[in-house]
Amino acid sequence: MRNLPTIQKVSPAYVIKALVPQPYGTYIVRYQTENDEILSSIQINNQSTTPLRRNRYVVLSVRVDEASYKCLVMNYRLSLMGSNGQENLAQLLEQYNPERNQLEKYTPLTHELILSNEDPTWILDSKDFHHINFNNDRFSGKNNNGISDAIWQRPNQDDIKIFIKRFTKDSPYYENELNLLKQLCFFSIISLFGHYSDHQNNFLVFAHGGRSLISICPLRARTIVSKTCRIINIAFQIANAMIYLEKKNIVHRDLTASNVLIDSYGYIRIADFGHAIQKEEGKNNLSRAITSSGEYRFQVRFLAPECIPKSMQSQTNQPTDQLRRQIYASFSSKSDVWAFGILITQLMLKNPLKPYPHIDNDRDVSRRVAINREVHSKPDGCNIDIYLILQQCWAYEPINRISFPEIREKMRMLSSIFG
Repeated sequence: MRNLPTIQKVSPAYVIKALVPQPYGTYIVRYQTENDEILSSIQINNQSTTPLRRNRYVVLSVRVDEASYKCLVMNYRLSLMGSNGQENLAQLLEQYNPERNQLEKYTPLTHELILSNEDPTWILDSKDFHHINFNNDRFSGKNNNGISDAIWQRPNQDDIKIFIKRFTKDSPYYENELNLLKQLCFFSIISLFGHYSDHQNNFLVFAHGGRSLISICPLRARTIVSKTCRIINIAFQIANAMIYLEKKNIVHRDLTASNVLIDSYGYIRIADFGHAIQKEEGKNNLSRAITSSGEYRFQVRFLAPECIPKSMQSQTNQPTDQLRRQIYASFSSKSDVWAFGILITQLMLKNPLKPYPHIDNDRDVSRRVAINREVHSKPDGCNIDIYLILQQCWAYEPINRISFPEIREKMRMLSSIFG
C-alpha cells in the first residue's frame, strides 16, 4: 500500500531540476503556485475569468521518458477534495491512473521524492557531465564564451542530453540569466538545470532544446502552402512563449532566430536570457539607464525605434567607446513584438543573419527605422496575410503595435485556414 503523499512547497522550476536526474516514475506532489495560475490563464481554451483556488488543487509532477512524452517532466493538476467534498490524501494519486488509457506508454509512479528544502544555489556536480566540447565554433555566442552539447550521466537512468553555456568570470550575462531562469517554468522556455564553476569560468546547464532556429533558415518545404504552415506554427509557438514572459514581467530584448531553439519534433524553446530584464517592484516601466560595456552588443537590426540610441540615428561617426556608453531607451513587451516581426522575416530571407538585406550598414538601418520610419520589406515568398501581421508588429509608436495575445490568435486563425 502506498504511503500518503507529502504535499511540498516548492517552485515548479526547481521541481524539474530535482526530478530530471531521477529514474522514470519518480514524482513530487506540490502546492500550486503563481506560475501554475499564469499557465492556466494563457491557455487558449480557458474560458474562466477567475483563477483556480490554490487550496483546492495540487500538482503531481512525474519524471517521464522524453521519447514518449516529448518532455522530461509531466505535470498533472489533482483535486484535493474527495467525493464527499472533504480533503482526501488517500485517494489523491488515484486520479493519475486514468491517464494510462490516454497514453501509448504509461509511466507508473515508483518513488516519491521528498525534498528537505529548496537549495537556492542550484549548484550541480560537473563530474556527472561528459562529452563536453567548447571548440565547435558553430556554438559560439556574443554573450558567452562558448556552448557545448553534453551528456548528463546518472545511476539507473538513461543518458540525459544537455547543453552547457560557458561564461568568463566577469560576464554580467551569467548572473542575469541564472537568476531569471530560476523563476521560469514553461514548455516553450528553455529549462535550466543548474550551474557550476571552475577556476576560470562559470557554466549554466540547460535541457537540450534542439538546434538553433537560425540553422534551418530560410525554411524549405515541398510546397508554398506547407512552408506557410510551418512559419505559422513557429510564429504561434513563439508568440505563446512571449505571452508567458509578459505575464512574468520579463522583456527578452534579444529575440532573434539565433536565440530560439527547435527540436526534432518541431517544438520551439526561447533561449538566451542574458539581455532580459524583469520589471522591478515599485517601477512603472522597464526603462533602464545602461552604461555597461556590453550593451553595444544589442543587434541593431532587431531594435524597435524607441530602443535605438540617439547617436546611432545620426550620420556622424562617433567612437566605438562612446557608443558603448550610450543609454538605451525604453524596452518593453512591445519592443519584443517588433523584434518578433523581424525574427519571422528571418525564416524566409536568403541571408537570415541580415534583416533589411538591401541596407548594408547597421547605422543606416538605425537611421532609416528611427527617423524615416522605414519597415522591413516583404520577403520573397511571404504570404500576404502573414506580412500584414508583421506590419502591425512594426507600428512606429509602441502603443499602436499589435500584442502577443493578438498575434497568437491571428496565427491560430491562419493555421485553421492553411492547415
